[in-house]
Amino acid sequence: MTGLGPWDQALAGNAPEPGYPPADFRVVGALRCERGTDASGMRTIDSVRLDGDMAAVLSSFTADSYRSTDGTASTCMFFGVAPVGLWLVDDTGAAFRPAWPSDPCNLQDGPYLALRKLTEIGRSSHPTGLDDRFTTGCERDSHAASFEPTTADDVAAAEEHEREYGRVTAPTLTLPVDDVDALVLCTYEPPDSEAAPDGGDVVAGTRTVLDRGSSAELVRSIVDAPLAPACDQSSTRVASTELVRPDGSGSTPVSFELDGCRRVAGLGDYRVTPPAALTALSSAS
Repeated sequence: MTGLGPWDQALAGNAPEPGYPPADFRVVGALRCERGTDASGMRTIDSVRLDGDMAAVLSSFTADSYRSTDGTASTCMFFGVAPVGLWLVDDTGAAFRPAWPSDPCNLQDGPYLALRKLTEIGRSSHPTGLDDRFTTGCERDSHAASFEPTTADDVAAAEEHEREYGRVTAPTLTLPVDDVDALVLCTYEPPDSEAAPDGGDVVAGTRTVLDRGSSAELVRSIVDAPLAPACDQSSTRVASTELVRPDGSGSTPVSFELDGCRRVAGLGDYRVTPPAALTALSSAS
C-alpha cells in the first residue's frame, strides 16, 4: 500500500486473488488494511476490524457486474481504485478477498456505501520502517493537469452540463471527500511556463503533506466551489495531488493553479479555487 518495500515475495506471490463470495460463506465481520502513521512519523499498515450490517455488505459484493452492450462504446472520465486489502470473515475465522463489482466505466459504489456504515471495533498497527515524510516524492508529478484557456462559450457549455448532470459527476468510490487520506501536495512549474527550464518536462517539485482534517476541508471546499469564469492567463506555479483514502481507494487526480486563473482541474470542468484553499495551498508550497 505504501508503494515501497522490502516485501516478502514468497508471501506476496501466494496472496489470494479477489473472488465472488462463496454460496455457503456466512459473513460476520470485515478486516480492512489502511495506511497510518505512528507518533514518530513512521509509516504503518493498520489492520482495522469492522462490524455492523454484514448482510448488506455481502449483498453489495454479490451484485452482478455490467459491461457495455455489444456494438456500443463508453467514454470514461473517471477510473476508481478499490481498497487493496479488504477481507470478509466468517464465524470460523476463515476469510476471503471479495472482488469489486463493476459497471461499463468504473467500479460500483454499492460496496463502498455498505462498508461506510460499518463501525470500527479494533485496530492493530504494523510498522513498515519507512519514514512517512519520504514515502511519496515529487520528482516527476504524474498527477499534474494541463490547464487550457477557456472562452465564454466554454463556460456556457460547462454550466449547461452542470444543470443536466449535477455539480460533480465522479462516482462516490472514485472521489474521497470527508474520508480522504492526508494529501501529498507537489508544487512545481508547468513545462510550458517561463519558470520551467527550456520548456522541458516537469521538474522536481516541493512536497508538502497536509493532515487529514485539513485535507478533508480542502477537498470539500473545491467540490462545493463554483465553475471558473473564462480565462486566457497562463499559470507559472501549479500544485497537484491525488485523492485517495487510507485504504488506497479513490485515485482522483486534482491540480490547482496558484497564480494566473487560479482554477481547479480534475473534477470535470474547471472550478474556482476557494480563497481559503488558495491560502492553504500557497502556505503549504
